[in-house]
Amino acid sequence: MSCDMSSDFLTTANLAEIRPTALPNRPLRIAIIAHCLYPIAQPYAGGLEMITQLLCDEMEAQGHEVLLYAHEDSQTQATLVPFLTRDEFDATVYDNEHESLGMSREELYQYLVYQSALRDLIDRDERGEIDIVHNHSLHHIPMMTGQAFGERFFTTFHTPIFPQLRLALLTLRHGTKTQFTAISQHQQRLFSEFVPSQVVYNGIDVASFVANIDVDTASDANSEHESYFWYGRICPEKGTHLAMQYCMEAGKKLIIAGPKSNEEYFNEYVAPLLAEDCKYNESPLFDYVGHVTKDEVNRYLCQATAMLFTSTWDEPYGLILAESLACGTPVIGFNVGASAEIVTPDTGIIVPKEDKAAFIRGFSEIKHISRQACRNRAMAFCSVSAMVEGYLAVYQTAVSKRQQIFESNRQKSVQASTHADAQESTQSNAQNDDVRQTPNTFNHLKDERQRLVGSTNDIATMAYGE
Repeated sequence: MSCDMSSDFLTTANLAEIRPTALPNRPLRIAIIAHCLYPIAQPYAGGLEMITQLLCDEMEAQGHEVLLYAHEDSQTQATLVPFLTRDEFDATVYDNEHESLGMSREELYQYLVYQSALRDLIDRDERGEIDIVHNHSLHHIPMMTGQAFGERFFTTFHTPIFPQLRLALLTLRHGTKTQFTAISQHQQRLFSEFVPSQVVYNGIDVASFVANIDVDTASDANSEHESYFWYGRICPEKGTHLAMQYCMEAGKKLIIAGPKSNEEYFNEYVAPLLAEDCKYNESPLFDYVGHVTKDEVNRYLCQATAMLFTSTWDEPYGLILAESLACGTPVIGFNVGASAEIVTPDTGIIVPKEDKAAFIRGFSEIKHISRQACRNRAMAFCSVSAMVEGYLAVYQTAVSKRQQIFESNRQKSVQASTHADAQESTQSNAQNDDVRQTPNTFNHLKDERQRLVGSTNDIATMAYGE
């Protein structure tokens, strides 16, 4: 009886390489890592929270199993795995711990939040419960610790290169098996200095927006019903005052909506234009309606001849562009960031940044834009389903490649085992041949000895003579 244990021993590294994963076109087990500061719930703190919720809910609706690592107050159709709470953090960390580490308390909190989440993810993966990990945290810890998952770990670039991202990128630029996606070609180019990425555009819930595709923009242009809509955070980089100046010079009505994110900017640039409009126009051109709900935004967009986009910074995507198209509303905007990737010549007028003359010409050119074309563009390009389809495609590629590696390693293991068996058989046969030849060998030695010393009679003759 023999026992061969050599082929049964696997190191941890080998186990990671050959552990089977989900087959292509089967439901995936996906872990999503959100940003830890705000709940993934309405009212959204920002676009990232909305995108994360839509992504999780749509993947669940398509039959995939989704774990969402997020703030404890998040609302999702996925299985929520709450982050370390601040109370838990305070209970386990000394009051001055962050000072001894040269960090702010907030930095230490976020560091431990993501370390805890990644530790749980690695444990789950070792039990074979995870196929894909998708990082939306904007933090360096998941990007670095995610190396444990190799090509099954994705990080999406939603923002400019903030310090937390740059900290990880300075290391990852030298080599990593993890993968990256960017929400626009603009973002892809921005991060290409450090790592390559695949473009998967953001998506919105197009179906939740009522579209006005019956109004003929051409008939409304230059009429008493012609009006425009600007909305977003009122701050310098959004260029609210530029939209007001252009409308004032062209004599166009403008509804302005959004929170005063920068009071100083509002008081210095926006308020004077509102006051001037009221002073010199019997029928004011401007109407500031404050911070409004999504339904109110939908209504204003449906009534507008076009939405004005005057952002002066490079928007990584531009959700308001997608929302405007979803309502069937054309866009007049600056060519910054990803705006020209979203708004096509069939759905709006994109002009060089702060080109006043070109922007004002857009008021007359916009009449040629079809509102139906805007809605169609939103359905095809800006929808949640289009976004999820894009992510699932890159997930499946990673899963398929891993399955191929598993199959290749399995075949190598079978071949190695077969080769080992063949060698063992050859050695056994050789040993058997040696055993069968042993008597002949002894006889041969006996004959040889007799040949050398002669027979008994020969010896007697030599001793006594004939």
